[in-house]
Amino acid sequence: MDGNLLQRPDRCRECGGSCIKSIAFLQGIPEDSQSQILLRSNRKTLHRGDYLFREDEAVDALYVISCGQVKLNAYDSDGREKIIGIFSDGDAIWEGIFSPDSRYPYAGVCLADTTVCQLNRADVENAVSNPQIALRVISMLSDKLHDANERNMILSVNEPAARISAFLMYCERRSADPIIKLRLDDIAGSVGLRPETVSRYLRRMINDGLIEKVGQSGIRIVDFGRMNLLVNF
Repeated sequence: MDGNLLQRPDRCRECGGSCIKSIAFLQGIPEDSQSQILLRSNRKTLHRGDYLFREDEAVDALYVISCGQVKLNAYDSDGREKIIGIFSDGDAIWEGIFSPDSRYPYAGVCLADTTVCQLNRADVENAVSNPQIALRVISMLSDKLHDANERNMILSVNEPAARISAFLMYCERRSADPIIKLRLDDIAGSVGLRPETVSRYLRRMINDGLIEKVGQSGIRIVDFGRMNLLVNF
């Protein structure tokens, strides 16, 4: 882990178990199982630019973001960043946790100061041994597959304006905040376009009244109807 990471000494009990409540498949587990998970969990605060985990590290925990933002990224052979996903308040990162000897195929990097609850992998595995909870896991995996398919559809759009529009609407749907808070480089890495290309189309969309800039790096969608017309799937 990054040397700037600050470890909270008081474990995850400080959040009152809200981290467990954020994970749909852990809701309703027995109190003794819940206590066991919280007893061996950690609450951590990281700074912007710190790594939550690095590529090829063993998957040994489930992370719940209490506040902040984390991107999952990797780099291709040309050194270009590819962003696999962006997670924010209340989201959980648990890909690969149920696969034996799994390792992260990407890194988790903080886009802002971020507080996370880190739940021990073994404790989570024990909790899902309950058949009802296992069915919830299957349901959530299905949702994740649907989300991955949606992102692949966005990347398959050839027209840059349509691809950017589809991605912005995707981000808006996934967040409780109507303001999309992403840097230009992060949008570019998410849609597979060069930052200067994204910048040019964003300026055009602002001038056309489709979106508006909020603060230094925020974007708000103004005209969903016309944005939908740009998207060709």
